[in-house]
Amino acid sequence: MKKLAYILSVCAVLAAVVLILVFNKKNTAEKTRMVADISAAVAVKMEVVADSSYSVQFTSNGTVEALRDLQFMSDVAGRIINIYADEGSRVSKGSVLVQLDDEMLRADVASSKAAFEGLKKDYERFKNANAQGGVTDQQLDNIQTQMITAESRYTTAARRLADASIKAPISGIVYKRYVEVGGYVNPGARLFDIIDDSKLKVRCFANEKQRLHIQQGQAVTVSGETFANDLFTGKITFIGEKADRSLNFPVEVTLTDSRKALKAGMYVSVRFDSGVRKSGILIPRNAIVGSVQAANVFVVKNGVAQQQSVVTGDMVGEKIEILEGLQKGDSIVIAGLINVSEGAQVKNMK
Repeated sequence: MKKLAYILSVCAVLAAVVLILVFNKKNTAEKTRMVADISAAVAVKMEVVADSSYSVQFTSNGTVEALRDLQFMSDVAGRIINIYADEGSRVSKGSVLVQLDDEMLRADVASSKAAFEGLKKDYERFKNANAQGGVTDQQLDNIQTQMITAESRYTTAARRLADASIKAPISGIVYKRYVEVGGYVNPGARLFDIIDDSKLKVRCFANEKQRLHIQQGQAVTVSGETFANDLFTGKITFIGEKADRSLNFPVEVTLTDSRKALKAGMYVSVRFDSGVRKSGILIPRNAIVGSVQAANVFVVKNGVAQQQSVVTGDMVGEKIEILEGLQKGDSIVIAGLINVSEGAQVKNMK
């Protein structure tokens, strides 16, 4: 009897040990699974969506241009004997840039002037004689016609002589010269490229929505990578009334404060601020997956990322307006998107 009791006691102890081992194994497996799940979760940065009050603003990139950029052509023909401007020269309107050989033109002016003055004197004599009956009206008309023809020839010759001294049509800087002393030019030949940099302007574009928030005369700010710490001021001087094929409207901004730092050809960004206040949802631009026209974000629910399509609005600095698809309180992924996919486990980075 005692032997049976001993055997039963041993069996009970062994059963208890087995139960304990099985329980510990389950706990260990559960902990291992939890650790594995945590390890498999993608580390991301999240943000809780909230309502914001903001002004309507956007940025458009463009290129700085001179007030005028002139391709200066020749109006006359002739051989060049002197050039008075080179690349980089600053010239004033009316200053002589090129002198053509004018020896024959001077002779032609002298000849036509003498002929005109001689006929002018003859006309005065004929006029007096006609008053006394010594010359017919027809003879007077003939001499008057000859005088007018001679005057026209003299005026034309004088103009050709003046044009032999080719003058700058605008004030500015010569940035390209195409002619050399001794060369021969014909009408239409390109002589110089001249820019008038007394004022600078920027050409950029605004889309359909942005076009509604800007107007001519509105102040803007301009920045460029070359002058990262400087902001320049300007105002809108032109807005196109017709969009191009990309549905963008051309906009011209004239700089009112460039401090001579910006130069024609530089790449800049123009920031437009309408001053209109709006209330809505703004999220970082980096949270958008895909293009702005077909935008998606990842919303996190119970640690799982779910892709959600959204409708975007205006850009506001580094953020973008969300018109549809998100609600206040939603958690979205704003960084670490490269490793996120639909249904992926995610965890917030500290």
